[in-house]
Amino acid sequence: MQLKFNKLLVLLLTLCVNLVCAQQSEQHIDGVYKSSGAAFVINKNKTFLIIAYGTLIKGNWKIENDLIYLQPKNPAAQFYVYARKNPTIKSGMRVCFMGDRLSSAILVGTFPDKMQPLFNEDANCKDFPSVHLFNEKMDTITLLERENQDNDRGIEIPKLMYHFASGDFNDFIVQHMQSSLYHNDFVLKIGKEGLYAVSDKSDEPIRKSTKEEEFSMLEELKFLDQSFDRAFDADFKLVNNGYNTHDDMDQEIELAAYRYDAGKNLYLNRAIPAKELDYKSTDYHYDGILMKFDQIKGKSEPQTTVKILPNPIFIANCDN
Repeated sequence: MQLKFNKLLVLLLTLCVNLVCAQQSEQHIDGVYKSSGAAFVINKNKTFLIIAYGTLIKGNWKIENDLIYLQPKNPAAQFYVYARKNPTIKSGMRVCFMGDRLSSAILVGTFPDKMQPLFNEDANCKDFPSVHLFNEKMDTITLLERENQDNDRGIEIPKLMYHFASGDFNDFIVQHMQSSLYHNDFVLKIGKEGLYAVSDKSDEPIRKSTKEEEFSMLEELKFLDQSFDRAFDADFKLVNNGYNTHDDMDQEIELAAYRYDAGKNLYLNRAIPAKELDYKSTDYHYDGILMKFDQIKGKSEPQTTVKILPNPIFIANCDN
């Protein structure tokens, strides 16, 4: 009995020591760590940002022993759909497809016998935005991606198809979250002089600095944090006539600065005289008139056999 008690006591003491070490590490871990063109921003609230050229990753972190695990927030679905009522569309429906990897692997249509490839097989010159006016309105929009070719991280993304009821809406944005946006955990070792990369066994520390030292304006860092949320799972999207979204702008747009036109279902900038509003502008930063698309929820299920129609929705081939 005494032997068992001593073993239990040693175990409890070990656990307590590990917990104290972890707590001490967490107290001093927050800061900015820059390495090879990337900045790791570790926040006290257990969130982090990884900022690099063309890359923004956000998630939560935890510490186990002398390792810090950065756990990215991966997309909850491969497709998000946003919708609005457009009084100018008298029949059918309009859909804008957004994403950096739109291809023939994406199928869209009515399940199971009216599914079309989004693009032709050898698409090589796509214009933005990719907008299509369907002659007939689908009661349910079905979306799926047949293959993920651009993820080399070994992340298994479930092969699902997604169904979105169109309801009373007739104007839609489909946001595709390509497989390259999915990330494994980043693991770093905590040392006295900073963090150390575990994957390449490097002895060179990634030294810590402060947010004030690395960012001239902390509002810039706050904007990056918020723009990630808007891009990944926004409740709504605000776009102009050229489908430039509010998370691509220099700052978030406040709807309070707009007057709502119920007849047109548009938001008009209060600072611009009515006669100067350009309803057809496709300028990248034009924010005089905005459309608000609200996210609609869909259902997902494992992919099954569908009939693929021969003609894609978009033909993009500069060689012809």
